[in-house]
Amino acid sequence: MFKIDVNEIGEFKGAIEALGNLIDEGAFSFKKEGISLHALDPSQIAMVIFTMPNKAFTEYSVEGTQVVGLNLDNFNKILSRGGKGGKVSIFDEENKVVVQFLAEKSKKSFKVPMIEVGAGVEREPKVEHDVNILMKAGAFKDAIRDIAMVSSHITFEVKGKKLRISASGDNAEADLEFEDGDESIKSMEVKGAAKATFPVQYFEDMVKGANGDVEVELGLKTNAPVKIKYALGNAGFTYYLAPRIDLE
Repeated sequence: MFKIDVNEIGEFKGAIEALGNLIDEGAFSFKKEGISLHALDPSQIAMVIFTMPNKAFTEYSVEGTQVVGLNLDNFNKILSRGGKGGKVSIFDEENKVVVQFLAEKSKKSFKVPMIEVGAGVEREPKVEHDVNILMKAGAFKDAIRDIAMVSSHITFEVKGKKLRISASGDNAEADLEFEDGDESIKSMEVKGAAKATFPVQYFEDMVKGANGDVEVELGLKTNAPVKIKYALGNAGFTYYLAPRIDLE
């Protein structure tokens, strides 16, 4: 049994929307500390780790640990029916998740069936990144859009205190450079050079929900999974994406 209440659905709804950009379904783990989810995208080359602590809710109760599998598209559609103001209550009832929108003199309820979802991915990849950069989400999203115009793949390269983001397509090339101290870069920690290439579409999906001033943490290591981490209010997101490795 679990039950969570919020006085404003916006933050929770935004978190679920962000998850839905990358995965179709997921197994949410409800524990006394809060809600978490570990999942792979359908192609199994990207991973998301989501957390939301119990303090994010006006009421939070759970008996032991409960795992709830949900289709995120269906769940998002239900959450979108909530207006501004009013209380929202979410709880389980006979293998369904009930979402109630409560106003002063009205109530509307929806029931979403729980689904069978794999146990999920328990362990976060152990990667010691050589480069860790804090960058404004708006600047990072602009760079992703620039690259997506010319290619389906994006290359990150760091030498010294300079970040280079580049791509080469059939009809155009793009080359972006950021140095430590640029207004878009909050901080840059470099232990060694790094270079890796990834499908650009995944970055669009992973940071779609991040607002312009949100700080995005970017972890890089040559030919190793990239780490993308940021917070939306109380909700925390960590993503890993496997690189493309060209065999010569």
